[in-house]
Amino acid sequence: MEEAVADLPFSEAQLQRVETGQSSLRRAEHLRSLLEKLGVTDDDTVEELLEIQREASKEEWVIEFKDSMTPPQMPKFVAIEESARTIRAFHPLLPWGSLQTEPYARAIFAMQQPILELPTESIDKAVRLRMRRREFITRDEDPVKLMAIIGEPALRHIVGSVDVMREQCNDIIKLASRDNVEIQILPSVGTRYRFAGDFSILDLGDGLPPQVQVDTAWGALSMSGKPRDVGIFSRRFERLSTHALPPEETPDFVQQLAREIK
Repeated sequence: MEEAVADLPFSEAQLQRVETGQSSLRRAEHLRSLLEKLGVTDDDTVEELLEIQREASKEEWVIEFKDSMTPPQMPKFVAIEESARTIRAFHPLLPWGSLQTEPYARAIFAMQQPILELPTESIDKAVRLRMRRREFITRDEDPVKLMAIIGEPALRHIVGSVDVMREQCNDIIKLASRDNVEIQILPSVGTRYRFAGDFSILDLGDGLPPQVQVDTAWGALSMSGKPRDVGIFSRRFERLSTHALPPEETPDFVQQLAREIK
C-alpha cells in the first residue's frame, strides 16, 4: 500500500477511505493522479470520470441543504468552494463565512430573520451549512487554503453580544495560526484602498479557470469565470492586501480589539 501511494498527492489513510466508500476525492488533480497510477490514460475515459466526479461533488452532502440555500446559485458556489485549491476572500463588514463561529453565525442569521421572514428551522439549517463550509479550511485531509481580508468594522460591530464577539476574535486568532489560513485586517484609519462589497476568488487548480463570486445588494450571488472579471477582482484583492496589515500582525491587532469590546 505504501508503494501504491508513494507518488500520489494524498495519504494512504485517505486512499483507504476512498476504497471503502467512506470518503471521496474532492480534487480533479487527485483523481487524475490515481487514474494515472492505475494505468487509466485514455483521454475520453479520464474526462468522463472527471465529469462524474464533478457532478457527484455537487450532489453529495449539498442535497441536505438545497431547500434552504438562497440564492439559487448557492449550491453551485458551495460545491466549487469545497473543491477549491485556494480561496482569496474579502468582506468589509463581517468575518468571512468560513471564519465565523457558530454563535456569531447564528446571531447574524437571527438579525435577518424578521426582515427575510425566515422560520427558525431555516436559521438552524443555515448555521449548520455555514459550519459545514467552515470544515473546508479546518479538515485534516487536504484543507482549502484561505487568504482572507476583513475590514476592522467586522470586529468592532457587536453581533449577538460582547461574549460572542470576544469568542469570535479569539477564534480568528486561532485560525490564523493554521498553515493553510492567512488573515489580514484592513484598518479603518488612514488613507487606504477600500471596496464596499464582499467577494471571493476561487482557484480550482488542474488547469481549470478561476471563478470570482460577488454578492449583490439584492441578496443574489453572481459568479463568473471570464478572464476580465477574474482579473479585475484579482487586482482588487492585491490592492486590498497591500493596504491591509500584514498577516503576522493579525493576532496582536485582533487581541487588542477583543480587549476594547464593551
